[in-house]
Amino acid sequence: MSAFLLFFCVAIALGISNVDSLLQYYREIINYKLVVGIGPYQVSKTIVKFVNDGLMAIFFFFLGLEMKYHIQEGEFKDKRNLLLPTITAMGGFIVPALLYAAFNYDSAEGSSGWAIPVATDTAFVLAILALMKDKVSDNIKVFVIGLSIIDDVLAVLTLAIFYTPQLDIVPLLWSIIPLGVLFMLNKLNSYSRFLYYLMGIILWLFVVQAGVHGTIAGITLACFIPTRIELPNKTIHLVKDMEASIHTLVAFAILPLFAFVNCELPFSELKLDDVFSTISIGCFIGLFFGKPLGILSFMYVVKLGRFVDLPKGITMTQFLGVACLCGIGFTLILFIGLRAFDSIELENQMKIGVLLGSLGSIIIGSTIIGAASPKYKVDD
Repeated sequence: MSAFLLFFCVAIALGISNVDSLLQYYREIINYKLVVGIGPYQVSKTIVKFVNDGLMAIFFFFLGLEMKYHIQEGEFKDKRNLLLPTITAMGGFIVPALLYAAFNYDSAEGSSGWAIPVATDTAFVLAILALMKDKVSDNIKVFVIGLSIIDDVLAVLTLAIFYTPQLDIVPLLWSIIPLGVLFMLNKLNSYSRFLYYLMGIILWLFVVQAGVHGTIAGITLACFIPTRIELPNKTIHLVKDMEASIHTLVAFAILPLFAFVNCELPFSELKLDDVFSTISIGCFIGLFFGKPLGILSFMYVVKLGRFVDLPKGITMTQFLGVACLCGIGFTLILFIGLRAFDSIELENQMKIGVLLGSLGSIIIGSTIIGAASPKYKVDD
């Protein structure tokens, strides 16, 4: 349901941005300035920037909790189960980036967006698989979750390393204080959500002041949350409990709001050159062709090398369809794209490529899975 709400907000934003009378109010609202902070450590940003730098930090916190649970308590507690998702996620990262770079190697502006087509929007993929549950086994969903964990880790590292501007060292040094407190809370097995959230907010303020993207504070906070706390009379599954407590906020408020404030795309302002720009084509090719090509080629390498086999019950046709669905990119891809480009014109070219690539991936992936025969099994 959350994936469809996300899609609905994309459609609403596109609709509003193509009605002149509404577009003016839309731009006034999302560009209204807010101030948060105390004394010299204040952050002044527009609403759209607060959503992207602030509320999305909560999404990345949720993402970190989800990854930590699946790796330490869930399906991937046995790390051998994570081998195939790890290898294929690397293929799904490298090949789209190379294809995008091939179209933009001679463009100083365009080349900065090399990481745009590397991330998969897992919520959309799982929503489509849920609609086609008679065609896919539970093992394929577990594989997608594993791939998304590694995919998200690679995307977050890319944001932190390649899309962080010049740093202000003083606030960065001050961030050691909340990090130290979080370390102590973790070692003491504290289950005070208030203290973790308080330190997370303070860490976010210092990180943003230092010039690091606020979302890094969210993923860092998740690393310090204890997975399981044993008490004399009960066991507290803190990571799972905190994940569950913010799931509704993230799925039904933060992500739809992110989609709404970032999907402005007035078609009247677009030129044919925008649609066929190297940025737009690079995003489209990277998602529509690069994602499945990277996932399938790396899968074949490990399968031929006898390092790992496909999970039982997954047919080759199903795997191909899922690999194509992994070309659906939205949340993290837009996030990277907005960091890569300062120009509205370049951002619009990026959005065109992302939307067309994702739409094409939905159509071809769903069609392939719909045609899949659950009786045909991959050879061991």
